[in-house]
Amino acid sequence: MKKPSVFVNKIDHKLNNNKEIFATFKGEREEIVDNIDVRKKLKDIFNSPKYVYKADVVIKTNKENIEKTIVGMNKDEILTIDNEKIKIEDILDINLKK
Repeated sequence: MKKPSVFVNKIDHKLNNNKEIFATFKGEREEIVDNIDVRKKLKDIFNSPKYVYKADVVIKTNKENIEKTIVGMNKDEILTIDNEKIKIEDILDINLKK
């Protein structure tokens, strides 16, 4: 008798479909807000009508807030107009400069 075969995809990225909850011993619940998805924000910046070939952004990292002009993105990094590479995993938040 032939066993049925099942195809399973590998999950090689972070899943953000669950909420994290912190509970104290008193029974109180606090929701930890971690809704910032940097890759989605980057895609929104590059797909916006304001983006032609570069975008002025403010990047928040663990160490500092920096203002850069970004021109492209690959799987792991964003590229600035000064030919700097910034790892996406190091970015906590990114916003268009006002």
